[in-house]
Amino acid sequence: MATIKLVMDAPVPHRRRRTLRYFFVGMAAAAVVIVGLTFVPEYRKFSAGTFPIAGVLHIHAAIMATWVAAFGCQAYLGATGRTNLHRRVGPYAVAVGWVAWASMIFVETRSLVAHPLPQDVGDFDWMLPGPYVYLTFGILLAWAVRERRRPAWHKRLMTFAMFLALQATIQRFLWIPITYGYWPFALTLDVVLLVPMIGYDLSTLKGRLHPATVRAALLLIGAQALMLGLWGTDLWRGFASVVAHAVHG
Repeated sequence: MATIKLVMDAPVPHRRRRTLRYFFVGMAAAAVVIVGLTFVPEYRKFSAGTFPIAGVLHIHAAIMATWVAAFGCQAYLGATGRTNLHRRVGPYAVAVGWVAWASMIFVETRSLVAHPLPQDVGDFDWMLPGPYVYLTFGILLAWAVRERRRPAWHKRLMTFAMFLALQATIQRFLWIPITYGYWPFALTLDVVLLVPMIGYDLSTLKGRLHPATVRAALLLIGAQALMLGLWGTDLWRGFASVVAHAVHG
């Protein structure tokens, strides 16, 4: 009976390992769902002529979509053991990441030039998410590139960078109220990123967290804490007003 039980139980760990091997592919798929929830409705309205979108923003959207696709492609190559191809494609995927980073900064700067300046001083608080996103994204992407020879570190850091780029997408979720400031949007990102990452680590590392997950999470939460700490302060609002007027001209 014991022999029969061992034979019957043997395939279970194998199937579990096979499923977890595609974890990062699943994270890429989750990113696609998040993007779709926001931009499919918006592009439907655009097609109907009820939601104007500037041409340059279409380029930005294409760049960000390419970044998500590049992450998904690399995750799939890694999951299927095509390590050599993964390494050859890697520099191009990283280049797309840096183009996405530059595009974030461009769009943020363009909004100050193209849109009227805030009339309510409290609206300057909504300028905080931009620097929070692209500065933290840049750190994570550079860190991931530096750790490219340590795959366990590299893939976790790239996942953090990829999801951080979705923060602006999450910010457009209409079902999240803006009356509570930015913390609901930051919390949503934390849930969709950290919960599965922690679950993956606990499942694959015998109940432990990988150092890359811990340190990247500390960086993310620290950046969020700094942003939320500045939210509503006279120090930030005064600084943001000066910058906005200088850029707007």
